[in-house]
Amino acid sequence: MIVRAQGLPESWIGYYTSLMYAAAIAGSVSTARLMAGLSVRALQLGSVVATGLGYALFSAVSADALGALLACLGIVLMGFAYGVIVPSSSFVLAQSYSARMQPLVVSLRQTGVPVGTAMVALIAPYAAQHGGWHAVIWPVLALLGLTFMLSLPGLKTHGAIAAHLPPRQHLLAAMRGALGEPATRRLALVAGVYAMNQAGLTTYLVPGLFWLHGLSVGKAAGYLAVATMAGAGARIVFGITTARYGRANLHLALIGLATGLAWLLLLWPQPSVLRLTAGSMLLGMTAMGWNGILLAELGLAAPAGRTAEAVATGTSFAYLGVLVAPLTFVQLDHLLGSKTAALAGFAVLAVIAGTILLRAGAGHQRR
Repeated sequence: MIVRAQGLPESWIGYYTSLMYAAAIAGSVSTARLMAGLSVRALQLGSVVATGLGYALFSAVSADALGALLACLGIVLMGFAYGVIVPSSSFVLAQSYSARMQPLVVSLRQTGVPVGTAMVALIAPYAAQHGGWHAVIWPVLALLGLTFMLSLPGLKTHGAIAAHLPPRQHLLAAMRGALGEPATRRLALVAGVYAMNQAGLTTYLVPGLFWLHGLSVGKAAGYLAVATMAGAGARIVFGITTARYGRANLHLALIGLATGLAWLLLLWPQPSVLRLTAGSMLLGMTAMGWNGILLAELGLAAPAGRTAEAVATGTSFAYLGVLVAPLTFVQLDHLLGSKTAALAGFAVLAVIAGTILLRAGAGHQRR
C-alpha cells in the first residue's frame, strides 16, 4: 500500500525488503563493537527508538525522489535496529539464565516473530481497508512506545562488555572469529539454509498454492495463517524439549529432514485439504520453529564472553538466507522451467543441511 502511494512499481517491495535485510546484516555484525562502547540497555532502547523513527520516515509518503529517499533511510534504520536486537538480547539472556534454560528462553523470545506476523496479517488489511494505510501508523508507533517504557526497568543491570572484546575490533572481525569455530560455522550455514526455507514459506506459500493448485488467494492465506501459528507453537515446544532433554543438534537435524517432507506434502499433485493442512502445519513448525534453539546453541557453543559475536554471525547468515531466497527461486524457476521444482529446491537444501547435522552429531558421539 505504501509503495503504491509512493507511485512506485510493486517490484520496489522486493527492493525495500532486500535493503532492510542488508542493513540488518550490518547491524548484526556491528553489535559486538557497539556493545564494547555502549551499555546493553542503551543499545536495546536505542534500537527501539531507531525502529520508531525508521517506521515514521518510511510512512512519510510522497510520490517524488525525496519520498523514496526518506523511505530508504527509514528502511535502513529499521533493518539496522532489527539486526542489533537479537545478538544483544542474547547477551542479556545468557547473563540471566542457566545454560539448561537457554533453548527455552531464546525460543520464547523468538516466538514474537510468528506471533507478530500473524497479528499484522490479521489486523493490517482490516485497518487499511476501513481507515486507509495511515490507520496502521499510529498503533505501531504506540506499540513501540509501550515497548520502550516496559524495557526501561529490565535492562538497568546490563552494562558494556568492553572487557571481553579486542580493543580495535572492527565490523567483520566478530564474524571471522566466530567462523573459526567449526560448530559455530556449521550452525551459521544451517541458519542460512533454514532461513531460506522460512522466507520461502512466508513469501511463496500463498502464491505457490495459487500457481500450483489453483487455490484462491483467500484460501491460500488461510494455510499461511495455519503455518504461522504452528510455527509459534513449535518454537515454544522445541525450546521446552531441548531444555529438558538437550540434543539441540538432533532437534535441528530432524527439523531439516521434516522440512523436506512438508514441502513434499504441499507440492504433491492433486492436493487434498488434509494434506495441505498437514503440510502447512509441518512447514510452519519446521521452517519457523528452528530459530530459538539454533540461536541458543550458537550462544552455548561460543567461547566465554563471545555470545554476542556467535549469535551475530548466525543471525547474519540467516538474514543472508532471506536475501538470497527470492533470487534462488527466480533462478531455479528460470533454469528448470517449473515453479514446483524451484520450491522443491528449498526442500533439498533443508534436507542436505539436516543430514550434515546428523552426520556431525554421529561423528561427535564416536569421538
